[in-house]
Amino acid sequence: MSRTTKFAAIATAAAAATATVALSASPALAVTPGTFTANLNGTMTINAGVTATCTSSTLKGSVASNGTSASYTSATAGGCGVTVTPSGLPWSGSFSGGVAKINSFKMSAIGCTYSGNLTGSYTGTNFPLTVSFVNQTVTKTSGLLCPSSATVTAKYNYTQP
Repeated sequence: MSRTTKFAAIATAAAAATATVALSASPALAVTPGTFTANLNGTMTINAGVTATCTSSTLKGSVASNGTSASYTSATAGGCGVTVTPSGLPWSGSFSGGVAKINSFKMSAIGCTYSGNLTGSYTGTNFPLTVSFVNQTVTKTSGLLCPSSATVTAKYNYTQP
C-alpha cells in the first residue's frame, strides 16, 4: 500500500470514528431530571386592565428523564389583593437552551379566567435556575366584562431537593 493510500485509509478511519462518536453521544441534558420547586423572586404582576400584584407564588413539578420536558403539578399565588386561583393542572413545560416554557398556564381572578403559554429565559445549564417571564400574554377563556387578554410578569427561583 502506498503512503498516499495508507494516509487516505487512516484519515477515512479517523473521520468515521469521529462521526460515530458524534452520532452516538447523547445530547447534553438541559437540566437534571427530578422534582423541582419554584418560588417567586419579587412579585408577580397580572395585568388585565387592572393590575394584581402577588407577593408569593410557588410552582412544583418535575423534569422528565430527557432533561427538557417538565410537568407542573402544583401552583399557588398569594398576597395579590384579590384571590388568584391557578387551575387546569398539570401544566406541561420545558427547559432547553436558556428557554423555559409553561404550556396551558391557567389562572382565575375576579370572575375572569386566562390561559396561555408562558415563555421565559434563564441562564446557566442546571438547577438552581432563575427564570424570568416578562409580559407574557394570556387570553381570556371565561368571564363577563373581562378584557380579552392579560399579561403576566414573574421571576421564579427553581431548585431541586
